[in-house]
Amino acid sequence: MEPTLVAEWLRRLVIALVMLLHIQFAAFLIGIFGLGVIMEFFGILSPTGQAQLDRFARGLARTAILLYSTGAVLAIAFLLVMSLIWPAFWYIINRVTFWPLVLEAITFVLTILYLFPWYYTWDSLARFKPVHVSLGLALLVVANLQQSMIDVMAAYMLTPTPPQDLLRVFLNPTTLPLDMHRIVGDVSFAGFVVAGYAAVRTLRSTGSEQRAYYDWMGHVGLIAGLGFLFLQPAVGLAYLEEIRANTPGAFTTMMRGHLSWVFLVQVTFLGVLFFLSVLYMVLQTRNGGRGIRRLLRGLLIVVGLSALLLMQPYVIGPSQADAWINWVNPIGTMQPWKYIALAGLSLGTIGALLAYMGFNRRVADTGRAGEPRRGAQYALLTLGIVASAMMLLMGYIRENSRVPYLIYYYGPRVDQPGRFPTLAPTPSPTPAARSGATTGSPEVGAEGVGR
Repeated sequence: MEPTLVAEWLRRLVIALVMLLHIQFAAFLIGIFGLGVIMEFFGILSPTGQAQLDRFARGLARTAILLYSTGAVLAIAFLLVMSLIWPAFWYIINRVTFWPLVLEAITFVLTILYLFPWYYTWDSLARFKPVHVSLGLALLVVANLQQSMIDVMAAYMLTPTPPQDLLRVFLNPTTLPLDMHRIVGDVSFAGFVVAGYAAVRTLRSTGSEQRAYYDWMGHVGLIAGLGFLFLQPAVGLAYLEEIRANTPGAFTTMMRGHLSWVFLVQVTFLGVLFFLSVLYMVLQTRNGGRGIRRLLRGLLIVVGLSALLLMQPYVIGPSQADAWINWVNPIGTMQPWKYIALAGLSLGTIGALLAYMGFNRRVADTGRAGEPRRGAQYALLTLGIVASAMMLLMGYIRENSRVPYLIYYYGPRVDQPGRFPTLAPTPSPTPAARSGATTGSPEVGAEGVGR
């Protein structure tokens, strides 16, 4: 097979642009599938707020209809580009993950077959809401199965298993943690993006009714984003532990190598998400009682200090191996400081969220999340942008942790796009060996043939 003549940096740039854009669309779509089904289900349980929740769910379904084709085109573009610029890798990964890709194609078709009826039967099945919710639930299941099959490929690339064992390819040690990490992240990401969109509509609305609705939408998006974000640190740590156990070199690259500063930016984004969420609650309850204001402001300080602790570097420099000065930050270690920071972020934000929801306990029935504050809407808009950047950065860290290998430590490299992996040639037997004579011990002879 002829190698591609495209420069390495250009190949990597093209793949990054196409794939990261596709991930944004795919993650957002699966996230709003989940949000839409949840909102419609809660509408059945809350007769007084059913119209509001149903309007929200239907808007999410319409958004999915409008965006799905773009995400699908980006996925097809990724397949074409990958087969052109890394042909040897694409041949190998298709042979290893053939059946997962077949199942991915089947679930792709099923997703389309469930998505369009879910939206276009909204009115005709209005009197049969449980049936319509079941249709949405089926859509959610097949969409997540489709993502799971892609995760099988992504997991094999980072933590490869014997390719001839199909069961071990499916049950790769990092497949389930990666899948759980992405499912939780999809809904959280979608919640924050929806909240950011609602903030823009709130700021631009002139009528009081429209303004109140979009303010309520931002409130719900924030709660959904935070609710699933609380699970991310635990799920992410479990995923990291599997990477460390199976490909310690990739783990070292992430945590102590040249990607360590990128990982530091990632946890900084995490701290910013928690801090801005609590700031939104503080601003939205400005007209509340003195007790709720003091409590939320106190928790905002706790969350802010925890975020500052979480973003502390361990060494000054691009990596632990290339520190600029021989100084170790005493509060930059993972144990116990970053665990303390994660606990402070999570518990402080959970306390703030419970207090805020108690303050707005009738919001689902009234459709109002309080008096919309301009500063609170800017906080929501920033949350959507940071969540989107965080989603991009997660993919960048995972995919670059195995560079220069496309399949970690095996297969083609990024700088050898057209080369197939080959075994070392077996040495030709010497005349003495052909005549049956032996020299040295059998162990030495076996070792020589093995080389």
